Amino acid sequence: MLKIKQMLILFVLAVIFSVTAHAEYINKNAVLYKDQNQKESLGKIYVASQVKVLSQKGNVSEVEFTGFAPEDSPIVYEKAGVLVLGYEGSDFADYKVISKQVDEYDTEWFEVVIKGYISTDLLTQDKSKILQDGKTLFEARCGACHDIHHKEEFVPNVWPSILENMAPQAGLSEDEKMLIEKFLQEQ
Repeated sequence: MLKIKQMLILFVLAVIFSVTAHAEYINKNAVLYKDQNQKESLGKIYVASQVKVLSQKGNVSEVEFTGFAPEDSPIVYEKAGVLVLGYEGSDFADYKVISKQVDEYDTEWFEVVIKGYISTDLLTQDKSKILQDGKTLFEARCGACHDIHHKEEFVPNVWPSILENMAPQAGLSEDEKMLIEKFLQEQ
């Protein structure tokens, strides 16, 4: 009887945790704020980045982003050694370091967590829709001047520099450039 009660308690706790904390994606570049009043900025979280939603109150959600940053860098990538931009803050001290990894080039990457607040309407469960929007924009704007490159033609770390050079010629805004970049880096 005691085991059944323990199992029931564990099940209830698991259900509560799964309801309160769940993964979603940022549907456009957004400011991450220090508090739910959204007055003081922590930094910028980028489109298609996965976050864990910790709580929602009204139209504001508390979220947590986990990624990888080189030591003392305010730039956080989605994966260690892969330059898929997830978040950019102003101070490494705002991050909670949870582990350290060394990649094949002996670069140290710190796995970090950033917690903050965003508008709930910036969240979606459908990452494929975000990536499809990036693909559509890529085909329309980049294909207007030249043949479209297959996204597998370059590794994910090469696409950001290509887009940095080509975005002005294609008339891409920073948000449009990042949307295309996320599509091209998804492999």
